[in-house]
Amino acid sequence: MKKWLSYMLSVVMMFCLLTGCGGGGGTTAEPEKEGVAKGYWVVEKMVMEGNEFDKETMEGIFGEAESIMALAFDGEGGIDGIYFGEPLKGTYTGAEDALEMDLMGEKATGVCKDGVLEIKIGEDAAFTLKNQEEMPASIASNPWATYKPEFNADETMAMSTFMNYGRYIVQDDVLYGLTHSKSGSGNLAAISFHMKGDFPEFDDTKILDEKGSAAYLCMDGDYLYYLRDWEAVCRVKTDGSDAKVLYDGACDYLQIHDGRLYFTDEDYHFVSTDMDGKDLKTVVDKEIYYPYFICGDWMVFQDDADDESLHLYHATSGEELNITYVPSYAPVLDGKYLYYTDYTDGVAYLCRVDMSDPDTFRWEGSELPLRETNFMIDEEYIYTANDISVPKADWQKLTDTKDVTEEVEVYASKDYRVYHEFDDEGLIGGKYLMSKAEGGGTSFR
Repeated sequence: MKKWLSYMLSVVMMFCLLTGCGGGGGTTAEPEKEGVAKGYWVVEKMVMEGNEFDKETMEGIFGEAESIMALAFDGEGGIDGIYFGEPLKGTYTGAEDALEMDLMGEKATGVCKDGVLEIKIGEDAAFTLKNQEEMPASIASNPWATYKPEFNADETMAMSTFMNYGRYIVQDDVLYGLTHSKSGSGNLAAISFHMKGDFPEFDDTKILDEKGSAAYLCMDGDYLYYLRDWEAVCRVKTDGSDAKVLYDGACDYLQIHDGRLYFTDEDYHFVSTDMDGKDLKTVVDKEIYYPYFICGDWMVFQDDADDESLHLYHATSGEELNITYVPSYAPVLDGKYLYYTDYTDGVAYLCRVDMSDPDTFRWEGSELPLRETNFMIDEEYIYTANDISVPKADWQKLTDTKDVTEEVEVYASKDYRVYHEFDDEGLIGGKYLMSKAEGGGTSFR
């Protein structure tokens, strides 16, 4: 924002030299509402370099007032808006007669009274804003208005499962997922179970797709959506009926967002279809990995061409910026923190970045290495391979330096975990469903 303020001051000074600027101005509008968090605020007057601009003069130079400055305060310390045509994201503290604001790194002060908000930015700029009930079109189209990344435990576990290939879903005492295969190339099955004491006991197994295994399982109503062997997007009802190929071709990273299917195609470009596999659209036209929606149309992904760094991207507006600048793998959001593994030197280190402030993306990391780039997070713990875990508060202590992988967490929900056990050849030797409440695990085929 600093560069914009500097630029706008230059424009104002040039305009004043050419046309002359008086100290006129307009009258303060009648109060409509009180309280900074009520309604929306649109600029009525501004002062720059000692020169005052009323609304008519401003709009003659810069366009609609709502594109010059329009703000919305969320009541919890956050600000969304527009500043000279650019999306604005900020924070505020203090009472309405003494507001302290951070507007994309620029410090500002404000006083709100009787439906008028006076804001001063630095020593050279001041704005008078009027309150209104209707959302300005400029804010409605601002992608940052929906940027509130804050995952609860269920959302974190779903993202963790996704980053571990989304092999399983447990719903209504049925385990949907991989039938036994040492190589992971089995079939999609529905395996019913019941609890017997502390342990799950398995009942019937029904094959839902005998043509291949499933990855990135998603459930919508009584349908399962999945990738078959990374060669097709498919769906089938949970009773095994109405099986259908929705997309035929190499694909990866399937998920459902806002009533549509999203996945990467053979070139790892991010595409979308409706729930019937029709209306194919390209969302991100470059090679990306780990794409995942975190709030609204905001998503994270690894940009292959940008040194495998993580990016934040808005699927509608195309707004994009770097989260990291090093090779970064397997992002998982927990609360406001995005955890990932830094793989800069061919060794994985667990790191995290504070996603609440995209102007800084504060980073911190561990000095302890991991064998694998993937990990899992549930309500209390962070897991790496070999069932090694630490409480989330001790995340920087997580490490695994074993020579071989013996166990890997692949599914987590509030009630159950699924993990794979590996043999000496690195193949799946066993699969286990564990009740998190009771702590008992049972193998299944």
